[in-house]
Amino acid sequence: MESSRFREALQPLLKMLEQQGTKATFFVVGELADSWADELRELSAAGHEIGLHGQTHEFLSDLGAANLAEQLAQGRKVLTDVLGAPPVGFRAPYFGLTRKTPWAPDVIKDAGFTYSSSVLPVWNPQAGYRGAPKRPFKWSNGLIEFPSPVLAVGSLGLPVLGGAYLRLVPSMVVNLAERVTRTDGRWVYAHPYDFDVDEPFNRSAGHSLVVTKLLFARRALMLERVRRLSGPDVRTLAALASDPDFTDELRCFTPVGAERGASR
Repeated sequence: MESSRFREALQPLLKMLEQQGTKATFFVVGELADSWADELRELSAAGHEIGLHGQTHEFLSDLGAANLAEQLAQGRKVLTDVLGAPPVGFRAPYFGLTRKTPWAPDVIKDAGFTYSSSVLPVWNPQAGYRGAPKRPFKWSNGLIEFPSPVLAVGSLGLPVLGGAYLRLVPSMVVNLAERVTRTDGRWVYAHPYDFDVDEPFNRSAGHSLVVTKLLFARRALMLERVRRLSGPDVRTLAALASDPDFTDELRCFTPVGAERGASR
């Protein structure tokens, strides 16, 4: 998203968050931080958290451990240069922390991050992690993980409180998901384009026509749905990760039978 569209798309959301007294977490791709530097400084000055969404928007499994470590170092430096302080939170693109990347939690922790929000704890054709806890947990190295909230039955489910799902599913399903997950830290996720109701329809490279239509569909609903799920009691993920009343209750998760792919 161009910097001008980034600003325009987020203005209604930022106004709503200010009216509610809500502080949010914004994850940014490191290689875009310089072009969005002014916007990121404004977000930080308003009390919002800025986390790293990877230096580049690539699957962790495609990067491998060594390249991930290098990119995390690059991303932390970029955000530190822009904001004056290093980020404490990391979200892998595509929720790409899976059984195929068993090395990722150690790499993320060693890079200096306090928490990750990189797991989709159900089966997914893109990057799901079946068997991972559906509530916030700690990896065995102490790294805190905020998995995507899901409405699930067994290993099957959908992250209906985030992204296009939050726009597309019926409101009754959103309400049910909120009730089911409200004790898990109560958070949702979205992309700037989810709020961009004025963006001209265009088919982006690498997306089918059907997927492109879903990316544009029902954007006018997004702001109100986020408003209903937010409020002054909602905190940034960094605030939750630093609250001992929250973190002391988290269970430790050690994967069993993880697929140990090669670390490139």
